[in-house]
Amino acid sequence: MDQLAGEIPNPTFVNNTETILENQGFKVSYYNQTNVNLFEKLAENNYGVIILRAHSALREPDNSTVDLFTSQPFNSSIYVTDLQNELLVKGILNYSNTIENYFAITSNFINNLQGTFPQSIIIAMGCNTLVPGKEQLAEAFISKGAKAYIGWNGYVGDSDTDSQTIQLLKNLFTYNETIDEAVNGDGGLWDITYGSKMTYYPNAAADLTVPTLTANLPTTIQTQSTLIARTLEANADPTNKTPKHGTNGPTHTEPATT
Repeated sequence: MDQLAGEIPNPTFVNNTETILENQGFKVSYYNQTNVNLFEKLAENNYGVIILRAHSALREPDNSTVDLFTSQPFNSSIYVTDLQNELLVKGILNYSNTIENYFAITSNFINNLQGTFPQSIIIAMGCNTLVPGKEQLAEAFISKGAKAYIGWNGYVGDSDTDSQTIQLLKNLFTYNETIDEAVNGDGGLWDITYGSKMTYYPNAAADLTVPTLTANLPTTIQTQSTLIARTLEANADPTNKTPKHGTNGPTHTEPATT
C-alpha cells in the first residue's frame, strides 16, 4: 500500500518489490490511493505480506502511540463515530512548511477490523513505526493474526526506508532468512540520515521464515501480498526539516538533521 505514491513516487522501489515477491510465487496487489475504505477492508483479503509505504507519526501531545496516515484529506463531518472512538484521528502532515490534514488510522482501528491477518508479515516503512514502549500498532496487527511486524525505531528518510526495505525483502524472500537474520544480520538495517534502526515485533518472531509461515496455509492465502504506499510532495524541500508537535493527533514533520 503506497500512501507516498503521489508525493514521493518511487517506481523503481515498486518494480523491485513486485519482482522479488512475484519471483517467489506471490501475487501482488498495489494500491497508491490509500483512503479509509481501503484500510477498512485490509483484513478481509488474506494477505500473507502487507507492505505499508506510508507516513506515520507519534500521537500528540504525549507521543504515547503511533498512527498511520491515509491519503484521504481530513473532514470532521464524516467518520464521526470512528473519530469519537479514536479509531481515526486527524493526521497533520507538515512538510516544507506546507500543512495538510489527513485521516490517520490508529491501533484501535486495526483491532476493530473485520477479518484476520493469517500468519502475515507486516512491514511498516514509516517513521517511528516500532518505537520501544509504543508498540500498540504492532500489537494490534499481531492480535489479528499476524506473526511478525517490522518497523523503524525512529525517524527515517524516504530513500533510506525504500532501499533498506528492498534489502529486507531480499533477505526474507530470496534468501529465506529468518526474521531476525533478515533484520539484524550483517550489522542490521539502518537509516543513515537519522540513525534509526529497523526492528521487529514480537521477539517470538525471531526464528520464523516465509516458508514456515506459509507452509500450512491454504494456497489461496499463501501467495497473497499487497503494497500500500503514499508519497511525500515531489517538490518537498529536503533541507527544511524542523521538528514540530501538534495537539489533535499525529503530526508528521521531518526532524532536523545533525
